[in-house]
Amino acid sequence: MIVGDQGDPHVAAVLARLAPVSQSWVVNAATLAENPYVLQDACLSVRCPQEHVMVSPQTGTRGWIRRLAPAAWQRGMVVESLEAAEKTAWLSLLTAVLRTCGVEWLTGIDALVAAENKLVQHATAVRLGVPTPATLVTNDPSAVREAIGPDIVLKPLGPGHFFDQDQPYTIFTTLMRNDDVRLAALAETPFLVQTRICARLHLRVVTVGEQVWGAALDAANQPLDWRAAPIAHRSFTAAVLPAEVAHGALAVADALGLGYSSQDWALADEGAFLLDVNPAGQWLFLPQQVTVPVTAALAAWLSSGPR
Repeated sequence: MIVGDQGDPHVAAVLARLAPVSQSWVVNAATLAENPYVLQDACLSVRCPQEHVMVSPQTGTRGWIRRLAPAAWQRGMVVESLEAAEKTAWLSLLTAVLRTCGVEWLTGIDALVAAENKLVQHATAVRLGVPTPATLVTNDPSAVREAIGPDIVLKPLGPGHFFDQDQPYTIFTTLMRNDDVRLAALAETPFLVQTRICARLHLRVVTVGEQVWGAALDAANQPLDWRAAPIAHRSFTAAVLPAEVAHGALAVADALGLGYSSQDWALADEGAFLLDVNPAGQWLFLPQQVTVPVTAALAAWLSSGPR
């Protein structure tokens, strides 16, 4: 069972690698109603055109959650409207299936939701002793000056993108001094405030179970947030990860309950630092030395029987 969109290239890549004998079903909150279904007593029965899908604690189903709904499914939706009520009901039904029908998830829905919170990520890294930038959230600019060095970065605590009059905007990591007048805006919206890490290399680390792969991007001539440079997405090269990064990435993924994770690390003169964990992040923009084994590992896990 794959929760995602058939049009997502990551879902398509995994489907292409699944064993021919594997029965696979791709579903999300927007497509659940496309076929007749019955959910009763933790058993979901769906009559698809080519097959009858059964998901229950007795079926030994394995699953991977990529996306609960298509990216634009809730765009422009008015809070407390009929549309909002209907779509919330579909999400409630889908998440009930994810929680109650006995599927063995690579990453469960509750772990996925918790791990998306950057403060939970940071607290987990601190507890494990994995280096991460000094971090705080405050509405008091004076607290920033007292707790963080002169050079700070601000990151969104909530979604890093939004739409305004149908125009998309992305909030990238922003560098500023700790006495910047813009810090007054912290009174309006909570942001992560972190000490700046001067990276020599940006590392993208992908974990599947107990396996780990990495790719590197030279930080020279790149913006502070490499995502702001389109060419950076095509400039990563396969890398042998430092032992502390590989071990730290696997430890964080395990502590967060993530069977899959895509992590951002920074390699600086003073060491390696975990910056971000994406529990359902992309990997296909990385070099083939990473994308091929990651895709194969996901497909192999889905194809294998219950543990």
